[in-house]
Parts: sequence; C-alpha cells; structure tokens
Amino acid sequence: MKFPVLLSFIFILTLPFLTISLRMKTTMASEEYAAKIAPNDESKTEGDSVKENTDMHKHGEAVGVEMEVVFAKEANNTSEEISSVENNDAPKEITLEALDVAETEVPEETTEATDAEEEIEYEDDFGEDEEYLQIKDSIEPFNRAMFVLNDKFYYYLFKPVYKGYSFVVPEPARKSVRNFYTNLQMPGRFFNCLFQGKGKGAGTELLRFTINSTLGLAGFFDVAKAGFDLKEYDEDVGQTLAKANMGEGTYIVLPFFGPSNVRDTVGLAGDTLLNPITWVTYFFLAPIEGFGINAYDVTNTGSLEAEDAYEKITKPAIDPYIALQDAYTKNRIKKIKE
Repeated sequence: MKFPVLLSFIFILTLPFLTISLRMKTTMASEEYAAKIAPNDESKTEGDSVKENTDMHKHGEAVGVEMEVVFAKEANNTSEEISSVENNDAPKEITLEALDVAETEVPEETTEATDAEEEIEYEDDFGEDEEYLQIKDSIEPFNRAMFVLNDKFYYYLFKPVYKGYSFVVPEPARKSVRNFYTNLQMPGRFFNCLFQGKGKGAGTELLRFTINSTLGLAGFFDVAKAGFDLKEYDEDVGQTLAKANMGEGTYIVLPFFGPSNVRDTVGLAGDTLLNPITWVTYFFLAPIEGFGINAYDVTNTGSLEAEDAYEKITKPAIDPYIALQDAYTKNRIKKIKE
C-alpha cells in the first residue's frame, strides 16, 4: 500500500520537468524546420524576384484592360439607351410588367375614338362613289340595247370615218375647224351664263367672240385663249336646268347621241334652238344642208376627241355599259358644280 503512494508522489514531482522538456523539443523541431526552409528562400535570386514582380504587373495590366473593356461596353450600352429614349425609340426588350402597365394606362376613350375615326375614313373613301353610283335607270333594257347599237355604229361606221378624215385632214386644220364651230356657237354659252347668274362668264363669252371673230379670222384661231388667257365657259341648257333645281330624271341612252338623262335630253333640245346653225339652216338652207353642216362638226370633233374618250372608258371595263353610265354622270355633276 505504501509503494503505490510513493510512485504517485514521484510522478507528481517529475510532471513539471516532463512538460518543460516536451516544450523544448517542440521548439527545437520548429527551429530546425525553419532552418531547412530558409536556405530555399534565400536561394532565390534577385532576377527571380524581378520576374515575379513583372508577371504580377502584367497580370494586373491584363486585369485592368479587361475592366476597361467591360466599362467601355457598359458606357456604350448606356449611351445607346439614352439616345433611344431621346429619339422615342421603343426598347428592344419589353418585360411583362411593362406590357401590363401599358395596357392599364391606355384609356378606353382613345380606342373608341380611333375606331370612330377609321369608320369616318371608310365612309369618306366610299361615300362619294356610292352617291354617284346611285343612278336611276328605269329603262335599262332599252338603254342597253341602244348602247349596243351605238357601240356597233362607233366601231363599224364612226371610227373608220374618224380615221379616214384624220388621215386626210391634218390635226392643225381640224383644230381650226373646231375653233370655228365653237366660236359660232357662242350665243348658247352666253345665254346660259346669263340664266345661271354668271355675269363674268357672259362678259367673257362676248369678249372672246369679238376677239376671235376679228383677230382670229372668223374664229378659226382661238386668239382670245392663246393671247389673252380668256377660256370659254362650257355652259349648256342642261346645266342651267340643274341650277334651277330640276331633277335629272332617269338615265337614257339616245340613238347616235349616246348617254343622257331626262333633264339633259330637254337641254339638248334647248341647245339646238340656241345654236345659230339651226336658224341659218331654217331660214337660208335646205334641211339636208343643215344636216351636213352638223354632221361635219360631229365628224371633226370626233376625230379629235371621241377615240380617246370612248375607248379609254369602255375597253378596260368589265361592264362597258355601267362604265360609260358612271363616267357620263360624274362628268355632268362636275360641270354643274363648276
């Protein structure tokens, strides 16, 4: 019992010395390890240190260049976004949130107004044509038959005559003949201007007649238009009746005369009475002579105008009858409004 107690007492006494010895060995081992490493560090030359510093410097420059490129790209993107905002350009990428905000900010009144404007534009585009196309055609079967008759006469009789006459008589001569007839028919235009209250037109017609009958050599040259810029007023009885609020009536195709209506047919009779050739024929010439004078006028005028007017309207049309009806009605409405 005394021996274990003695061993314990000895262990307690030697414990501090064992601890100190262990610490000394640890310190010595650390110093030996440091001594082994130190030569390797000292073995590095001064050039190696410079090389390491150079490599680090190059690496730093590379990193700096990359950062500058990144910053430049970000700056360009920022400037592009600013310019797009200034130019009111839409962003390339639109998020769902932006779309939701845009939809909520559009007022319903704007949408309704846009629809109303589109409807108005649609009516403006087609309303005028629809008004002109509302032509009363109570005797369409008769009119179509007369249209076919006139069409055949045009291609098989009138057009060959126009072509032959144009071949024989040069255009300047034909224009002079037309000027003569136009000047001779001045009384009809003069009185229709008076009836429509166009005092300036009536005065212009008198002045034109005076100038062309004298300086224009009996009207063969339109000196009033070429030298004084005095244009004729193409007024007829049909226009005068329209100014008096007479309705046009149903559409009529007259044999040989072509498209007309009730009002213009009555006007044609009035124009015949106001034409001086009618009175000259009645008092001084035989009926056949008067007919020849009028026929020559029609032939001469047709050689200058009919081919261009008639064929340009009817040839490309799906329904030539409707095309000619529409063109005639529009032309008459235009003349009445002038």
